[in-house]
Amino acid sequence: MAAGYIQRFPSKRCFERNFKSYVHDTMTKFVVWTKDRSFGVEDPKLGSKCIVWELQYVPFDGIPFMLVGRMVYSCHRGADKHKHQKQKRQEQLLDDSSDHSNKEKRRRLRVSKKLDCPARIYVVHLIRFPDYKIPENIPKQRKASACQLRRAIASNPSAVKFDEQYVAYFPGVDEHKKHTVVGEATEIQETVDTTVQKPIETLVDDGNTPTQDDDTNRIKQKQQKCESLLREISELTSDLHDELFLDSLTVRLKDLLEDVRCHTSHDATLPVPYTPPCKKRKCLEPLNAIPENHPSTAVEDLAVMEKQ
Repeated sequence: MAAGYIQRFPSKRCFERNFKSYVHDTMTKFVVWTKDRSFGVEDPKLGSKCIVWELQYVPFDGIPFMLVGRMVYSCHRGADKHKHQKQKRQEQLLDDSSDHSNKEKRRRLRVSKKLDCPARIYVVHLIRFPDYKIPENIPKQRKASACQLRRAIASNPSAVKFDEQYVAYFPGVDEHKKHTVVGEATEIQETVDTTVQKPIETLVDDGNTPTQDDDTNRIKQKQQKCESLLREISELTSDLHDELFLDSLTVRLKDLLEDVRCHTSHDATLPVPYTPPCKKRKCLEPLNAIPENHPSTAVEDLAVMEKQ
C-alpha cells in the first residue's frame, strides 16, 4: 500500500467499514478535518445542484452526477486547527506573573503533537444518473446529456432514477511526513519466490524449529511495539483535561503496572548486595572487642583462685 488509491462504495456504512479496515491495516490514525453538513444525509434532494462529470478524485466514467457533500480526514499528526487560539492563550498565561498563573503556565504550556503531516483521506457523496451515460468524454455529448437531465429534473424530479455513491481517496503510507508510521513495516513484505518455497516447506516438514535468535528477534519486535504504544499514550496524556477520566486512567495504569511487574522475571539466585568495606569494619569492630576464651587461660585463672 505504498501508493494512494481511489475506491467507490455504494453506501456510507460500506465506506466506514472499509475506512476502519484501512486504518487497522496501515496502523495509522486519522481525525475529521472538515465535513459538509449535507454529507451522508439520507434521501438527498436533487434541487438545483450542478451536474458534474469528474472531480479531482472522481475519474470520468461517462455517468453524470451531482455532488451532495464532502468530508476530509487528516492525519492525527497533521496541521493544528487551533494553533492561533493556543498561541493566544499562551501569551495570556505568560503576561500574568502571579504565582497561580505560573503554576498554570507550567501545567498547560506543552509542545503540540501536531507536525503538519499532509496525509489526508478525501471522501465525496455523489448522486449518479446512469440513464444519462455518454460513451465518450466529448464536450458536445456532455452538454447534450446534461441539458436532457436538467429538463427531466425540472419537469418531474421523482421520475428521474439515480443511485448514491461514495468515492474515497486513501493515501499511501509514504504520504505521511515528519513522523514515523508503524504501518511502514508492512510495506517490506514480499511474495515468496516459488524456487525457494519448496525447500522451506521441506525444512519445516523435517521438524526444524526456529532458533533461539529467531525467538529473541520476535520478542524484541513485540517489545518495540509495546514501547511504541506506551509512547503514544504518554504523548496523548498531555492533551487530557478531564479530571474524572484522569483518575480512572491512573487506576487502570496502576493495575497495568502491577501486572507488568508480575510478569517481569526475577532471579532468586542473585548474590547478596555488595557491602562497602567501611561498613563491614564498623559492623565487625564490636565483635573484635569480645575476648576469646582459651583453655590455658581458664586453667591459670582457676589455679590463682585456689591459692587465694
